[in-house]
Amino acid sequence: MPAKRKPSSITVIPATVPDDQIPAEWFDEVRRRAEANHGLGVLERTQPQKAAMVLWRVAQGVSHKKICEELGVARDVIRRMCWRHSDTLEVKKKEFSREFAIAAESYKDLLIEKANRLFDDPSKLDDISPDKLALAMAIATDKSMTLAGMASTVVEFRKGASLDDAEKMISEARARIADRTRETAVEAEVIES
Repeated sequence: MPAKRKPSSITVIPATVPDDQIPAEWFDEVRRRAEANHGLGVLERTQPQKAAMVLWRVAQGVSHKKICEELGVARDVIRRMCWRHSDTLEVKKKEFSREFAIAAESYKDLLIEKANRLFDDPSKLDDISPDKLALAMAIATDKSMTLAGMASTVVEFRKGASLDDAEKMISEARARIADRTRETAVEAEVIES
């Protein structure tokens, strides 16, 4: 009796994505590149909607692995598309970055409101694990230092011995050991019986 196969946990999005989910500018970009690239196997030419969805997901910061799973596109195809559309992706990534910064600002306000509620009712602190409070504080401190233009990481360089200095110290130590050996050596006469 053949073994039962486990159902796949991969979510597959159909190759045809509704036009209202992806902005029209992505389709325009795909069409423009498809005309410029006369290769017959280029995804932009053969499946423009899927190509637009790939670019859209890459610009949002979705991993190539996840895009492969969702859309059924090989990684090398995604890499080639990223190369062909690098200029567009950079512009769009900056736009998404701004949108995420705005969202982060909203979450910051919510976090401050939550902290104020905790100050009003300290008994609720028992419901929050200390490691989560420490992590939130560490992230907030790091981001505040970054935004203030301060270094969030300190790298310390110490001057130590160079390789030449180390070789010199080793040879001096060997010489001292040899001198001590000569000083403590006892002359003895060997008598054969």
